[in-house]
Amino acid sequence: MKIVKRLIKIFAVMFVVGCLCIGYAFFVEPKRLVVNEYTLEKNDQQTSMKIVQLSDTHVGTHYDIKQLDKLVEKTNRLEPDLIIFTGDLFDNYSQYSKKDEVQESLSYLQATYGKIAVWGNRDYGGGAERIYQDLMENAGFIVLSNEVISIEIDNKVLSIGGVDDFLLGDPQMKRTAHQLNGDYNLLLMHEPDEAETLVNTPADLILTGHSHGGQIRLPIIPGIRTELAQRYVDGFYTIDDETLLFVNTGIGTTKIHARFMVPPEIDVFEIKF
Repeated sequence: MKIVKRLIKIFAVMFVVGCLCIGYAFFVEPKRLVVNEYTLEKNDQQTSMKIVQLSDTHVGTHYDIKQLDKLVEKTNRLEPDLIIFTGDLFDNYSQYSKKDEVQESLSYLQATYGKIAVWGNRDYGGGAERIYQDLMENAGFIVLSNEVISIEIDNKVLSIGGVDDFLLGDPQMKRTAHQLNGDYNLLLMHEPDEAETLVNTPADLILTGHSHGGQIRLPIIPGIRTELAQRYVDGFYTIDDETLLFVNTGIGTTKIHARFMVPPEIDVFEIKF
């Protein structure tokens, strides 16, 4: 009988812990917002730029305007020089088409040298293709699709290329990468796995998203794996001696609207070049 009672207690504790973890994953962690800060250096390091990367908001019923407003407020408190958005604005635009509210919220994002975005697969799906570029441009973003722009700061040039989405767009990754010609070269794209082909290009840093970091991180349960985010899931990877890849684990959720041990993140890069 003692063994039976002990087993009942063990199972009861496991059940309570399981319920608490599930509640945390669905209702607490998705509303957390952590800030990760990194410093990257190149050349004489006399010029510095603070770049804030946001990705995969998946605005919808599970990540609404109020949460987007909080993201904007927290980002502005970081006082960025440049804001980067690497795609997937809406989770499914056909089911949550609050275009004007989203545009107004994003318009309050402030950065000294501007705001730049690229396309993600969700920015094509659900009818979002019709409104994404106009919405982002009206909110003050430059939307890059296989294009390169340059920003001059302290007599140095930051060259920024943006690649179209790999799943639903018309990406021209290598051509775009080879057009980079600054003192520091930044390449933006949504899906990370194609970055492994960018060997011997001018890119110093590739910023991506899409993976959500798997959303759920447990020893025995695999996280959500998405197409073109199987190999590179979160954080930094080395492509070659000159090029770093970074995968932002995103802010919103998809498929399963939960996160566990993968909180929503804002990533801040202090680039010294």
